[in-house]
Amino acid sequence: MKKIFTLSLSVFLIFKIGVCQTEGYHGKPIAEIFSDFHLNLNDTLQKSGFAINRAYLGYKFMPDDHFSGTIIVNIGSPDELSSGSQPRRYAFFREASLSYTDEKLSVYLGITGTRLFDFQQKFWGKRYIANTYQSINGYGYVADLGVVIDYKFSDEIKADVSLMNGEGYSNIQLDNSLKASMGFTFTSQGGAAARIYEDLIKVHGLWQNTFLVFVGIKKEYGFFGAEFTHKTNLDVEAGHNAYGFSATSGLSLTHSVELFARYDYSTSSKTSEEEIPWNYHLDGKFLITGIQKTFSSNVKVALDYQGHFPYSTENQRSSLIFINALFSF
Repeated sequence: MKKIFTLSLSVFLIFKIGVCQTEGYHGKPIAEIFSDFHLNLNDTLQKSGFAINRAYLGYKFMPDDHFSGTIIVNIGSPDELSSGSQPRRYAFFREASLSYTDEKLSVYLGITGTRLFDFQQKFWGKRYIANTYQSINGYGYVADLGVVIDYKFSDEIKADVSLMNGEGYSNIQLDNSLKASMGFTFTSQGGAAARIYEDLIKVHGLWQNTFLVFVGIKKEYGFFGAEFTHKTNLDVEAGHNAYGFSATSGLSLTHSVELFARYDYSTSSKTSEEEIPWNYHLDGKFLITGIQKTFSSNVKVALDYQGHFPYSTENQRSSLIFINALFSF
């Protein structure tokens, strides 16, 4: 079904390219590239050098004011392949969707973005520097196959509901599991923002639930945001619950230069059969601090420090200096 869907959508969009050229329809190319140079301050790890962390290429077709079609291809990193696989670059669909947008209602069908951390990611505005708290800890995916509905009650209150496969956009499978989610976002003209989100899915007879709450404030001189996330039965094991919080902040020195920081804390529950939390070897703290220069909305560069501090003494702590760069259009 995945192959049929993506092939059909590809044919539709390719057809639209020709139609757009002859009938005056419009569209826009999409590109997003994350790159960095990192220097590891832990001599025992010996992991320093240049990296391309993301390369998205795509196109969005807008034949009229309501309908659009989007295809984005993700060039994956060899680091994301399973153990034992031959190192290589590979490509898969990050987005392949059709959408309808009206004044208050938007509907997305296909491989499209989830709403788990979309708002918080945009609030922070520095995804090119590091992944989100939920992605790092395996709580959910940035995109999936299904349907998403956004509704705008007013300029201050928005809601979203979705029904998706729950497998993510790089591992789409057909099974009996569907993930349902609902979220509400509140914003004010003064810069205050809040969001509450929850999803539910049954995997191999076991229910998994994700609950998230976020609050933040953004002004011309800076911003601060904090979120708490709780995930039940994370590795499809009863009682293996995980939770934690992430806080982000920024201080504008000039209109294009900003100091920023982020702190993540992740931990897990302890079952009656276990002496220590079940995810102790991966639990810990994550710290980012640095300075960002914005050359334009399409080009940003940051110099930053990133430190991983796991609770387990068996895991190596890491301290790295990064130069991160974003190019997009």
